[in-house]
Amino acid sequence: MNLKTLSKAAILAASLSVCFGMASAQAANTDTKQEKEKIDLLANYAFHGRHAPYFVGIENGYFDDAGFKVNALPAAGSGAVIAAIDSGKADFGMADAAPVVQAVAKGAKVKTFMIYMDESTMGLASTKPYPDLASLKDARIAASGADSVRVILPIILRLQNMSELPVNWLSADPSVYISLVLSDQADLFTASSDGDVPAFEVIAAKQGKDTHFLSFAENGFDAYGYVLIASDKTLSESPEKAQRLYDSMKKAVTFSLENPEKAAEIMIKYNPTLNYDTVLRQWQQAAHGINTGYMKEHGYGTITRDRAESTIKMVAEAMNLDVADLGVDQVFAMPAGQ
Repeated sequence: MNLKTLSKAAILAASLSVCFGMASAQAANTDTKQEKEKIDLLANYAFHGRHAPYFVGIENGYFDDAGFKVNALPAAGSGAVIAAIDSGKADFGMADAAPVVQAVAKGAKVKTFMIYMDESTMGLASTKPYPDLASLKDARIAASGADSVRVILPIILRLQNMSELPVNWLSADPSVYISLVLSDQADLFTASSDGDVPAFEVIAAKQGKDTHFLSFAENGFDAYGYVLIASDKTLSESPEKAQRLYDSMKKAVTFSLENPEKAAEIMIKYNPTLNYDTVLRQWQQAAHGINTGYMKEHGYGTITRDRAESTIKMVAEAMNLDVADLGVDQVFAMPAGQ
């Protein structure tokens, strides 16, 4: 073979090598994308400002970097979320801490692995003032069957030695809570200061009505607020999976706390039917329940044994739960060393 022929052969070989190399790289990239694990991540309610970090995590690639393709889904209350996680119909979800304790005491195989919100933002909203718990006597309270307030309010009443106070629960879908109160078919509805109240204020103002909010946190409810839960099976068989979600969600929440306007913009991008101003106010209210002194001391998302124990004790005493054999580690996936 002469040099000219050899040169052509070398060039051809090099070209083929480059082509195969590019094809291999493209195949590797495709495989990497295919390797993203699809997970269902439940909100505790219809989407609103509190859930902005879910979509920040998607938009900014935090979940993607953790190896997840997240499918964020709304839900109809903490009870529905717990049932879905327990039955394996969803991977992770947000719920109020109190119903989680109650559910585990009754046999649910789920655990809290992250504190999403340190302080509860739950309470009752109305168009006339209810200045204290005693004023709730015989009041009609709109709440779905799975609404966590059906668990939390009895806890608070018992803590205040008011267990016998008659309360009239009115079963309703969350989508009609506000209309029931505005049409005087209900006196109050279960609400959160960071979710329902900002939207309620806008709607009520158009009808010339005032709004009022009775906060549970200000009436003795000093338990964890919203938490992220997973099944016992997931936490025992794939603890790194929960850890990856923990780490990526922490990044999303931190970004949202530092950039509330941008977080609201991202929320609207994925949920265009929502109102930007309402979403922003909702997230700013949520930030108050997240960015507490306790959180600043222990770090965002961290579960501490003393607070976990007090949360279980508070719920157990109020709900007359038999928790003699219910330890902290059955309700909370405790960090190593605690």
